[in-house]
Amino acid sequence: MFRLDKRKIFLLYHYYLLGKVPKIVPENEKEKARIVWLNDCLIQEKFLQEKITKKMKTGWAFFRSPPLERAILTYATYELLCGNKADLYKMIIDQTVNFSKSYLGKDKYKYINKILDSISKERNVCPV
Repeated sequence: MFRLDKRKIFLLYHYYLLGKVPKIVPENEKEKARIVWLNDCLIQEKFLQEKITKKMKTGWAFFRSPPLERAILTYATYELLCGNKADLYKMIIDQTVNFSKSYLGKDKYKYINKILDSISKERNVCPV
């Protein structure tokens, strides 16, 4: 079972918005796991951005996208390509698209869906 973790998206959003990793003192095991996840995700950041950029419309650039959109795409791409639940790609995409419907502008979720669907065809290719 996959469950979208909004707090992970928030951590990435904070990173893209302010340009630095948020300083968090973990209070429990879940928060410690999120910090480990964020560090792993940021280690793979260049790889993830390249994968996302290749699937974007011609002339569009990842770094020009709004911070929340970048956070959502990075989160889902990491889960699809590097996460331990990549075999649940349909669920990952579905939950990410539903989240996007709530937090992004009108029809942005369709663009997110298209990018993630394309990326999902390359499952489990994350460099170690």
